[in-house]
Amino acid sequence: MLKAAGMFFIMLGAAGLGGYLRSCLRGRLEQLVECRELFAEMDALREYVRLPYEQLLRRTAKGRNSIFAEICNEVADEMEKNENVDVKGLWQDSFLKRKQLLYLKEEEIEILSALAKSLMLEGNHAKVAEMYFLQLEDKIVQAMEEKKEKQKLYGSVSVLLGLFLVILLL
Repeated sequence: MLKAAGMFFIMLGAAGLGGYLRSCLRGRLEQLVECRELFAEMDALREYVRLPYEQLLRRTAKGRNSIFAEICNEVADEMEKNENVDVKGLWQDSFLKRKQLLYLKEEEIEILSALAKSLMLEGNHAKVAEMYFLQLEDKIVQAMEEKKEKQKLYGSVSVLLGLFLVILLL
């Protein structure tokens, strides 16, 4: 009876590990898509409403996921305190502070920070921003493919690992 309970808990833990890894893949994809929407909204507001960057960030942060709203508000606060600040550095610092909550890779954080800086540029920034939007789209497509491929892999490997542990402990 005790062995059966142990096997059950091992398999349950292995399935839970696979579920956690799949949820990390899904979370990364969702965060990338939300970042794309956030920056697309910022670009549209900048183009048509012509707000200062700090106000643009605060307006875009309303109704967003708490992590990205915090990041936007933090960057806006820092920009209001210091006019001559590195925007790209602020975004990167804000992303890195929340590294444990974000599933984004460093390369994706670099692209998002550069995109944020390009949206601050005066004049015709559309070409520069468009380049970063294309890179972000590529990352989203890669994340979709990775999710599709690795989702099954994580589930299979975790169940096989659980079975291996059950056999090992018998």
